Amino acid sequence: MLNLVESLLIEKPENPIGFVVEFLQKKYPDQTGRAVLTRNQIESHGTCESLSSTVLVDQDHADDDDDDDDEDDQSDDRLLPCTRNGKRYSVFAEIVDETQDDVMEVKKTADEKMRILELLQRQVLFKHLEEEQRELVARAMSVVEYKSGEHIVKQGEDGDAFYLVDCGAVEGWRNEELIHTYGPGGAFGELALMYNAPRAATCRAASDCRLYALGRKVFKVILMKTSNEKRSQTKSILQNVDILKQLTEVELLTMADSMQEVVYEEGDVICRQGDAGSSFYIIKQGGATCTQVDAQGQHREVARLTVGDYFGEIALLTTKPRQATVTATKSNGGVKYLSDHLIAS
Repeated sequence: MLNLVESLLIEKPENPIGFVVEFLQKKYPDQTGRAVLTRNQIESHGTCESLSSTVLVDQDHADDDDDDDDEDDQSDDRLLPCTRNGKRYSVFAEIVDETQDDVMEVKKTADEKMRILELLQRQVLFKHLEEEQRELVARAMSVVEYKSGEHIVKQGEDGDAFYLVDCGAVEGWRNEELIHTYGPGGAFGELALMYNAPRAATCRAASDCRLYALGRKVFKVILMKTSNEKRSQTKSILQNVDILKQLTEVELLTMADSMQEVVYEEGDVICRQGDAGSSFYIIKQGGATCTQVDAQGQHREVARLTVGDYFGEIALLTTKPRQATVTATKSNGGVKYLSDHLIAS
């Protein structure tokens, strides 16, 4: 069930019930027995906005009542009518194959890779990704070129790739109406990265253009693999924190999920003596110095912290203010911390 929960969190399907049903049928075909609803059957009932509005009655349940033979005959695989009508198409998320090998790198020049990273940082969809994840995405993207007038995607077709415009122009048409023109740095096909949904518009090259493409399955594998690796790594770090050693496996994983990576430059003050404490930190890369102001007002260094050390634990236990000022120091590259922001409940 952990795999199912992780898939739900990563996929965030619009129709979670349908996603769960399809996941269980693919993962455990023998245990699930008879197919409840296939994707084709669901799509054929286009007026159903979600599986929650349909009920499939199994013959086995009808057989429990021997006195109601008439009901038994009528209850064989009946699909009860939908309670809501709508014109929206069902949108499905695929099941990610966790056993898939590492994402293959598509050969490209150093300049192309830098250009892709630059473009990705401008896209809202990729802003939440960490540096390592964006690096993997850049490595997996391929270069595609189109001549003026060529179709890149067509409205109504299944979407399976996301595109970044490097140079040239791409026009977006919906029902023969021009709705947008994408120039360098523009992007389209975002929905295709998350769902197996039909294209909402037709995109064709308005001039000779050069694009960077990313397939949906590759993107999902990157997210799942990096998320699982990060979770496992963070859990291992938390297990070495003395005050957390009594936590259970579930509690450690819950805390690992809440930790976020933050980056400070050398000389940045992370927390200041006397301030209210609301975050707990573990050093992932780099180092830090701790200083205190004594009774005479003199600043003195009381500790040097390095990778794996932690501070701010008093914020986990009490409401006392910060006991020292912690300043980032640079060592072996950037200074990175895992931070858990505490919210009073």
